[in-house]
Formats: sequence, C-alpha cells, structure tokens
Amino acid sequence: MTSEPVDSERLAPDEAFALLGNETRIEILRALGEADGALAFSELFDRVEYDDPSNFNYHLKKLADHFVHETGGGYVLRQAGRRVIEAVLAEALADDAVVERTRVEWPCFLCGAPVEVSYRDDHVGLYCSACGGTRDATSPTADGRSVGSDDVLGYLDLPPAGATDRTPADVLQAASVWTTTAAMALARGVCPRCSAAVECSVRACEDHDATDGRCEACGQRFAVAMHYRCTNCILVERSPFSMYLLDDADLIEFMVAHDVDLFTPNGFHMSALEETVLSTEPFEARFTFTVDGDSLTLTVDDDLSVVDVSRGGAPEPGSSI
Repeated sequence: MTSEPVDSERLAPDEAFALLGNETRIEILRALGEADGALAFSELFDRVEYDDPSNFNYHLKKLADHFVHETGGGYVLRQAGRRVIEAVLAEALADDAVVERTRVEWPCFLCGAPVEVSYRDDHVGLYCSACGGTRDATSPTADGRSVGSDDVLGYLDLPPAGATDRTPADVLQAASVWTTTAAMALARGVCPRCSAAVECSVRACEDHDATDGRCEACGQRFAVAMHYRCTNCILVERSPFSMYLLDDADLIEFMVAHDVDLFTPNGFHMSALEETVLSTEPFEARFTFTVDGDSLTLTVDDDLSVVDVSRGGAPEPGSSI
C-alpha cells in the first residue's frame, strides 16, 4: 500500500477531461505508469520522446496535483492518474478483441448442455447449445443483437484486454472472475469502478412464471433482481439476487464444502437455484442452492439481510407471491 498527498482540490469532470485531452499528457501518464519507480524530469522527458523541454514542462505541470505527484526522487502517478492510464490500456485492443460464437466445455446451468461463448464490445455473451436460456428474444446480447436470440443465458462485462490472447474458454473464465469480484464489491455497497457508496434496491416480478424457462411478464428466469446505482460515477447494474448473496459466509462455506469455485462459470450460476418470494411489501424471499443433492436455504428480509439459514429440505420449486 502507498499513500499520497490529499491536499489538492477535487477536479470537476469537465476540468478533468480538459486536462487529459492532449496526447502528450496521456503519454506522460503512460510513461510513469510503466516505470518501476519515480522518474526525474530528464528521464521522463526522454521516455516520452518530446522535442521541447519547456513545453513538455508545461504539460507536466498541468497534470501535477491531480494526476501526478512530484516527490524528492522525481515524478510518480497519483491514484487518479493510474486509473486513467489503466482505462486507456484496457481499451487499447478494443478493435482486435472479438470472439465469434464458439462452443466450450462448460455446462449450461439450466440443462447441462455445452454453452457457447462470444465476445464483442466489452461483453462476453453466453448461449446454451440446447435449451432456451434465461432471456427472451428482445433482450440485449453481447453481439449487439436485440431480436432473434432466444438461447441467451446472459452476458458479462470484460475489458478488451481480458479477451486478448485467450481461448474462448479462458475468456469465459476471465469474465467469471471479473464479474464475481465486482458482485462481491457491490454486495458490500462499494462501487467496483470508483469505490464510492452504492445504492441498492430489490425488485421482484409479481406475476412471475418461469415454468418454460423464462417468465412472459419480465422476460427473465429469476423473479428477484438487485439493482445498483453508484452515488458518484455512472455505474448502474442489474443482477439476479443470487449474485448479491455471493458474499454470505454460510453460502461460501456451503459451496467450498462441495468443491464449487465461485470464480468459475459454474460458480457464477450458483448451481441449481430455487427462489420463493414470500412477500413483496415488505420484501421477503427464500433462496435455495442445491449441489449434489445437498441444499442450503437462505431467507432474506426487506433490509436485504439473511434472517434464516437452513440445510436440506428444499422448498418446492417455483415462486409464490
């Protein structure tokens, strides 16, 4: 862990974009990000390969206090500068990171058939090769299509760097790790993008019937969903409620006991899940996870707290309101 000065005033978004709207300044951040330690002015100047020291110093001073910090040993990135260059590098291969729909040896969490994977525009698409998936034909997909994909299991966010030089199976694995890590942060009320506080709310489909795989009323397999909105940045997320429970100690212990890795595609879908909505006002629901015939049931109340934990004796499948 490193510390940095906190005496500079926070930049407004438009001021930050104005400061960064220059190729030389981005190259300065990149050079500092790739350095092993602080760089003296002359070292930094040489690495950026600029031709005017005085003008270079002008650009460097523009980044000072907010994105770059000057120490006794030279210049280093502040956290804001590091975040900027990380984002730039993450998107650097966007044009090349494309995976056409490919079958991989991961089983569909609904029917067990192999799933198919695609990658485009920062999204990993998951499709079942046999069943109808979890979304209706009008749901957005990773391929940018909104009609005609009736076998969609879901889609996961992944920066282009995560899909570069990886097999389709490895892309899915990387997306599972990325998504699960973000879900755990959201469950703790922390934005995985900027670390600010996250507002969360639960919504349940009041006319849910997923007997045939998806509910006609909401177009989803699962009745209960969590909605997240960051209080600082533009992050807005929606996920099945099971993802909110990823951080629950009893669920983690249960999955570990059955050798289920929460950071794999199988772990992401939490094996077999049954949900029973007991009430919407106030909200109360039971979520049952089953692995190898053993089950764990978590009851959640309107405060989104687990108020009861039981093993075995899973409730009858389906949702009741």
